[in-house]
Amino acid sequence: MGIRQSEDKVRSNFTTDGDGNPTGGSTVMLGSDGIEVIEITWQDGIVGEDGQNGAFIEDVLEAARQRLLFFNDHPRFRCRENSLAITKIEEALHWLDWRTRQRLRYGVENTYGSHPQPD
Repeated sequence: MGIRQSEDKVRSNFTTDGDGNPTGGSTVMLGSDGIEVIEITWQDGIVGEDGQNGAFIEDVLEAARQRLLFFNDHPRFRCRENSLAITKIEEALHWLDWRTRQRLRYGVENTYGSHPQPD
């Protein structure tokens, strides 16, 4: 995909429950020296039942957004591309927040149910 070929370095092992619902898992990335440089333990189970015991997608996106903001705070690293990436991450966070609001609206947040989709 990108020049850094991150998709070749990132490995995920996602888990499901007995009914096939997505639960937790982990994601790791190895650096060029083979040492693990990123390790994410994903939320396992429903927060309402299990509490937060891992990362949400929103957490990882927020970490990336903060890193790009840090770069843009320094004149040598500030650029249009960083700003565009920040905007797209913020857009992704918006839509994930919208999804949560819809799940709350339809009473399926903290369940394995789904909210209605527009036609």
